[in-house]
Amino acid sequence: MNLRRYIPTLLDNLIWILLLGVILLFSVLTHGFLTPVNLLNMLFNTAVLGIMVIGQSFTLISGNFDLSMESTLALCGLLGAWLIVPAHQPTFGSGLMWHPFAAIALLLLVGLAIGWLNGILITRFKMNNFVVTLSMMIALRGAMLIVNEGQTVYGTPSLFNWLGLGKIGPVPVPGIVLVTLFVMAHIVTQYTPFGRELFAVGSNKSAALASGVDPDKRVRQAYLISGFLAAFAGWMLAGRLTNVMSTMGKNLIFETFAAAVIGGISLKGGRGTMIGAFGGVLLMAAISSGLNLMEVDVFWIQSIRGLIILVAMLIDAQKVRYTAPTVVVKVATSSGSAGD
Repeated sequence: MNLRRYIPTLLDNLIWILLLGVILLFSVLTHGFLTPVNLLNMLFNTAVLGIMVIGQSFTLISGNFDLSMESTLALCGLLGAWLIVPAHQPTFGSGLMWHPFAAIALLLLVGLAIGWLNGILITRFKMNNFVVTLSMMIALRGAMLIVNEGQTVYGTPSLFNWLGLGKIGPVPVPGIVLVTLFVMAHIVTQYTPFGRELFAVGSNKSAALASGVDPDKRVRQAYLISGFLAAFAGWMLAGRLTNVMSTMGKNLIFETFAAAVIGGISLKGGRGTMIGAFGGVLLMAAISSGLNLMEVDVFWIQSIRGLIILVAMLIDAQKVRYTAPTVVVKVATSSGSAGD
């Protein structure tokens, strides 16, 4: 019996095995892990990460990635808050006193502009996506310091904070938004021409081009989605914290990659589902919640998160290993060579 042929299927569904194992483990080791209150708190706490994972998944499926997402989140969240609150101490805003809706519209447009610029530099100017998005990540962090000289912006109004702190009944708004966005992303990637073409571009750009798809256009659209969702997540996080520091979202990009990849989105492009990515987000949330309930030291939690990222990369490498096409090389026999 050839067990090797079942390995790709096992790897594709490993996220659900891991998630079930983690849930069972923490259900035994802790009290209250599976209570409705804790489950709702998990959705609330992981909403920002989940929205980032959706945006990152679009770029990964296209065969690219976006390192600048965490800085886009931070800059856009800061910009929205800064435009609304008064200047000087203790709020450190601009003093422009914009209406929250106007500030929200601008921060989302800025996110779109960052995604558009990333896409243009990568597709039109043929720059390396690592260099472009890494440079953008650094530049946007610097832009935050320019906006308000590194001060923490306080005092955002409840209308601005509602996305991050609001509730509909007992259910937190961030959790509802997260699930809704994942459902929408699943529909787009699985049941629309755009989604199918995005997978085609990530799987084989040349073949997609030959079949009539415009790969560069699809990549630019993926970066637009990434930039917009990063800005949206920045608005949510700023509202949840009710203040914005220059370090907001720092290192979140690594957890974003880990959740997406461990959920089945391939770093090589063209593979994975949004449902699997959602499983990756839930796994990260379950681990964080379980460790907090066990009162594990914060330094151990950081180390465990690093190990999760390593495991995610290992799983992705094995998927590539076991799903790569077998190359058959025909070697001419001595008799055949003699007859040539």
